[in-house]
Amino acid sequence: MGKRAADDASGRGVVAGFAVPFPARMSGYTEAEIEAVVDVMRNADALTQSKRMKQFEADFCAYNGSPHAFALDNCTNSLRLAAILCRLKPGDEVIIPAYTFCATAIPFGGTGARIVWADIDPERRVVSPEDVARKITPRTRAIVVVHLLGMPVDMDPIMALARKHGLRVVEDCAQAPGAEYKGRKCGSIGDFGCFSFHGAKNITTLGEGSILTVARDEDAQLVPGLRHNGCRPFAAPRTRDWVPAMSNVDLDIPGVWPQNFCLGEAQCALGSMLLKRLDTINQTLMDQAQKIRVGIADLPEITMHTIPNDVKHVYHQFVLHFNNNGIHATRDDLLDILVHEKRIRALVQYYPLYRYPLFQKMGFGEQDCPVLEKWWDNSFSLPWWCGIPDDTLALLVAALKDSVRRLKEKGR
Repeated sequence: MGKRAADDASGRGVVAGFAVPFPARMSGYTEAEIEAVVDVMRNADALTQSKRMKQFEADFCAYNGSPHAFALDNCTNSLRLAAILCRLKPGDEVIIPAYTFCATAIPFGGTGARIVWADIDPERRVVSPEDVARKITPRTRAIVVVHLLGMPVDMDPIMALARKHGLRVVEDCAQAPGAEYKGRKCGSIGDFGCFSFHGAKNITTLGEGSILTVARDEDAQLVPGLRHNGCRPFAAPRTRDWVPAMSNVDLDIPGVWPQNFCLGEAQCALGSMLLKRLDTINQTLMDQAQKIRVGIADLPEITMHTIPNDVKHVYHQFVLHFNNNGIHATRDDLLDILVHEKRIRALVQYYPLYRYPLFQKMGFGEQDCPVLEKWWDNSFSLPWWCGIPDDTLALLVAALKDSVRRLKEKGR
């Protein structure tokens, strides 16, 4: 088997020699979606900040049940805008799950606020509301929840905590477009929802893209200037269009520099098209997951998260846990068989954030997350994309069963 490229920071680029690879893209495009992009290239008067952006934002509001939605260039910047709108400053604290992609935490650390790591729920394996409650202090200003891998967080207790303590709630929905909690779309419950359309996500607007949903009108009024260099029309009437200049530039929040987080018109046009297909993509992913769940239901050595009846989990990735009770083997022993002998490119994703050099060097290496510490070191991800053939799903199930059998026999 080949090795991945040395410059592939994602760790999941194309590698030759695998019977089941781990593709960098979740799904492809239809001809109609491709044509929507080509139409912008041929006919758009403006390539940014124009009618297709406004249409995408309106379409997303209609789909997600959110009062305000803003197209941005990537989800990290959606999170950064949310952090700005939370008015975080040095001395404040923000509670963030320790189990997530690094982009969840970096924008909040950049405000100078102190990050407090929250543990995971042992069943859902997303952030634990009970642990969030345990870590609230008088300095806490915001709670960040992550609907990780498409699994909704238990939001009712989170929102109750926010109301009790006067906190802002940011939903990181990067991996959960279309996921639902008690009939409500993720990203329509907290103060802010941050969605990603990166190339690996369930839908992608040409590799990057994002939507920021905003619940409060007063916050929404600040976003256009903050995402586009503070640009706005001059307030006073003008007798000449060019006097004093084309447009005004001003602050939206005193002391806070604006940014440029704009998304292009071609990506917005594609986003509107993809929203029409998102539920179908998610259903395909859910169907695939169910086939694997059924296939390994009689394999107690491999466990999965529990899915409550009141949520819609959209399976951005498929993460499993090797329960090695009674087996003298580790997760790595299992992956040695899967990867090197079965030629299945299983991966390990999302190191607990407090273990990364970045967060340790920035002063956030301390943790009190016993559930995550116990669970994470035996977790792993199967190759995953939308449209995995049934025979490949059967191959994955058979490979898991045979690998576990061999480890058990070896340990006798």
